[in-house]
Amino acid sequence: MIRKNNKFSKRMIATVLIAIFTFTGCSSKPSKTDLPVSPTTAPGSENAGGASDSKREPLDTISMLVNYTGAEAPNEDSEVIKKIQEYTGTKLEIIWVPQSAYSEKLNTLIASKALPQITVIREVKAAGIVNAARSGMFWDVSSYLSDYNNLGNIDNNILRNVQIDGGQYLIPRVREVAREGAVLRTDWLNNLGLKMPTTIDELYEVLKAFTYDDPDQNGKNDTIGFSLKHNALPRFSTMLSVFMGGPNTWGIDSNGQVVPEFYFDTYTEALTWFRNAYADGLFNQDFPVCKDEMQNFNSGVAGMLFLGNVEDAATRVTDLNAIFPNATTDIFMTLTDGASGEKHLSAHTGYTGALAFPKTAVKSEEELLGILDFIEKLGEPEMVDLFNWGIEGETYTLVGNAVEQSSSQADTFGSRFNDFRQITPFYTTRHLEAVGLPELNTKITTMMNENVPYVVHNVTLPYISDTYVESGGEIETQINDAKIKYVIGEIDLDGWNQAIESWKKAGGEKMIKEYTEQYNADN
Repeated sequence: MIRKNNKFSKRMIATVLIAIFTFTGCSSKPSKTDLPVSPTTAPGSENAGGASDSKREPLDTISMLVNYTGAEAPNEDSEVIKKIQEYTGTKLEIIWVPQSAYSEKLNTLIASKALPQITVIREVKAAGIVNAARSGMFWDVSSYLSDYNNLGNIDNNILRNVQIDGGQYLIPRVREVAREGAVLRTDWLNNLGLKMPTTIDELYEVLKAFTYDDPDQNGKNDTIGFSLKHNALPRFSTMLSVFMGGPNTWGIDSNGQVVPEFYFDTYTEALTWFRNAYADGLFNQDFPVCKDEMQNFNSGVAGMLFLGNVEDAATRVTDLNAIFPNATTDIFMTLTDGASGEKHLSAHTGYTGALAFPKTAVKSEEELLGILDFIEKLGEPEMVDLFNWGIEGETYTLVGNAVEQSSSQADTFGSRFNDFRQITPFYTTRHLEAVGLPELNTKITTMMNENVPYVVHNVTLPYISDTYVESGGEIETQINDAKIKYVIGEIDLDGWNQAIESWKKAGGEKMIKEYTEQYNADN
């Protein structure tokens, strides 16, 4: 008999329609870790520098629409803003929008044709963005990037992944490709005499112990294995499926067709893992409507979080130690299925959102070039150090040619300056390196580098399905809704298979054909 967790309401949640445009859209807060150099050339290399011999005067002002993930918007009087403005010679007028409300705000401004000069686009292949680009709303910067040193060195594959019909309407905010994983409470593991899981089965046993064996030793039945929010199931069921050897979102079947992950047995197995975990009460029963998975972790209710970005283990869980000073954490990025023992990791797209330049706000080519000059400067050493480390003396100490950052300095950076990095496409570019980082931060960097050989890419990233665009994303919403229904027990395996058949008829078969034709044309 399945043991039910009576700490949480067991009422089944009726049909929950959740519109998720992509599986990678959740922008994670960047961290203070010593990140590896990305596909963007680091300042200081022979190709790094400013805009190519530009004689243009800087624009007086530039308006921006930017998302933030912190508790409140960055201060417009911040020293970071002052230094950016001083270095670039341009005043910034930034509209900061909470990440949870960003899509709604963006859609409103698109409809009213009131977007600012630089607009952050979080879901680059969302139907609304594709349609906006096709309608001529954004500048195509394809012919300009090679004139710049920093912009011109963004990896071509990543640039291609954000193209729309071959047009470079977007400049990607570059990210590492090996970054997904999980963080869990190692003090709970120690209390229970357990070790870090290395297989999927071991993880399940750990989560069961976190739920039922009093891991915090308070004598109460008040904990769960992990916490999950409303739009995270597609992403992390993909992660689990890839651990088992499946494709990342879309893959190639035995007939050479590009097909979705749920055409493979591994995905059904992964989704069933979540179904069993839900029935066993191993994660929050309100996940279809939960918007903040961090609260359960930081309040000491949940012992683990799946992370779209393992750097979050060093930044977004800092509130845990404010409440539980003796809490300790560790991360993992790969689990084996216990059979082959092979490592697989779902690759990140190489970007989190992108920058677009609406023609309604950027009226001329000369103005566009001025904006590109500004962005180019964000990749120069002075600006890279500012975005990565903040203000010398306040958020880091310079020791020779290296950065030293105390815990209090790192916390100050995370709480006050971290979100400014949403502005720059050169997120992973390095100039000053760090010494003496906390053990967890160092491990994050090491694992992100070591796991690159194991990443599995989504083969459809460079392509666009017109069927998906014409559906306004509804075809994806329908299948994601079915995933939730299957996990919470509203439908059984037959119902899940019927949902796949419905997906085919609703346009899925056309999507397969469109993606396959584009993929075959390139390969």
